[in-house]
Amino acid sequence: MKNFNQLLLIITTVMLASLTLTSCKQECEIKNQYPQKESVQLNDSIYNRVFGSKSCSPQKLVLRLPVNVNLKIEKHNKLLTSSIYTPRITNFVIFSSNNSNFYITRVDEYANGFIYSNKDTCLAWKWSNDNKQQVLHLSMDRNIQIRDPNIKSVIFLISLPLEIKEAGVGITLERYVRNTETSKVGLISNFKFNKEYPILKSLLRQKEKGRLNANDAFQEGKQVDRNVAGELSKISDINGVYLEHDLEPMIKEKYEKTYLDTPDYPACEIPKDFFN
Repeated sequence: MKNFNQLLLIITTVMLASLTLTSCKQECEIKNQYPQKESVQLNDSIYNRVFGSKSCSPQKLVLRLPVNVNLKIEKHNKLLTSSIYTPRITNFVIFSSNNSNFYITRVDEYANGFIYSNKDTCLAWKWSNDNKQQVLHLSMDRNIQIRDPNIKSVIFLISLPLEIKEAGVGITLERYVRNTETSKVGLISNFKFNKEYPILKSLLRQKEKGRLNANDAFQEGKQVDRNVAGELSKISDINGVYLEHDLEPMIKEKYEKTYLDTPDYPACEIPKDFFN
């Protein structure tokens, strides 16, 4: 009888999990949407803007990220050097602790250390139906246009909604560089959050739950605490896309692409191919 009850409990749990995922997909009302953009600030909550008011998951996620590892540039013209300079950019991609959290945190490294950025993060998105699959396109490649020579490196902490993981969404990863003469794509690698970055994880989880005093962390323009800076320095050295361990098997396709930069195309605009 005991074994039967245990078996019944397992079957019930599996059925409830299946119903939850099915319900999650059925509740998603977004079928087609005009491309949109957002200049994301440090503590912006962007879940409702992108996913709508109801928790839902696409069948496919296309994630476009800027990944710059600067090559040495020998130029005598300082103005020219500033115009082509792009800081090292690393993307640290994790899952949030619940389904309604989606945020992007930008940290800039200067000569005197890491600063919680008071600058924008460019994000554009589009929902589409491809081969009867609901696809979400998230584009951050416009951030390639960060050219401040005072910034040594930029880290984007990208926290995807937990439902992406629970629904087993297939991810296409597109890595963009400004051009191959001044930068390269870098690596795709993974980490175990609890083991490798416990201080940062604790801060981010407190932030998600609204339990973090703004004076303690994530205050625009404030220097990052020394202990957190130590973990950020390790992340910055990765040079590329750094994925939480559970994300790696969800990557179904990956591409290296060159960002097409033109003078008449300002920063934080919607990518032109989103209108195709």
